[in-house]
Amino acid sequence: MKIFKDIGVSGTEIEREGLNQLITNFNGVKKVIVLNTSRLWRNDTTNLIIKRQFKKLKVDVISIEQPGYSIYTKDPNNFLINGILEVLDPYERMSTNIKLARGRRAKTKEGIKGCGETPLGYEWQHDGVKRPVVVKNEVQAIIVKEVFQKYLELKSLRKVANYLNEHDYKTKRGKKFSPMSIRNILTNEFYIGKVKWKELSIAGKHDPIITISTFDKVQFLLKLNQKKN
Repeated sequence: MKIFKDIGVSGTEIEREGLNQLITNFNGVKKVIVLNTSRLWRNDTTNLIIKRQFKKLKVDVISIEQPGYSIYTKDPNNFLINGILEVLDPYERMSTNIKLARGRRAKTKEGIKGCGETPLGYEWQHDGVKRPVVVKNEVQAIIVKEVFQKYLELKSLRKVANYLNEHDYKTKRGKKFSPMSIRNILTNEFYIGKVKWKELSIAGKHDPIITISTFDKVQFLLKLNQKKN
């Protein structure tokens, strides 16, 4: 049994350290024991939000001073507010997505990659900087240059993929190359120093691996081969 406390914090608050620790430490626990349900909530809003979270995790509450209590007992008085909370769920997700999109757009305008995995040839640097920055991975950069050079030489996505696999080169995730993965590399403007988000395309703060001249030649050849096929 684990004991969680919220000393000196009102039960009307949702953001409580003890409550958060309780929820994150369930790990298969199915019962929460309290002296009274007022230890968990003290108004309708916190009541419904906490109950809803407990139900998602399939946890029930045992109240010493309220024998027979269960959060699964249907209460018609909660029906309306529960419905409102269900409507708020997608609204909160939408709001979060909008904030993330704004953040990525703002970073793109600064010439900074927003987030996520870096393309082959780059990596995130966390040490010695105020916020993570993208830097060149010299070993992987050699593979990227080889991809562009071999495509101009072999003029075939499949042949380039076969060449790389025969020489035991690996993708960012340690897998073999496919024609599609080769195309993704060849068409990625990040390699000529650009950062893109939606319709934005800005000169990035990272070092390019491929020259614009080489990139343009490859794009022309890709389009030419596409027309032939």
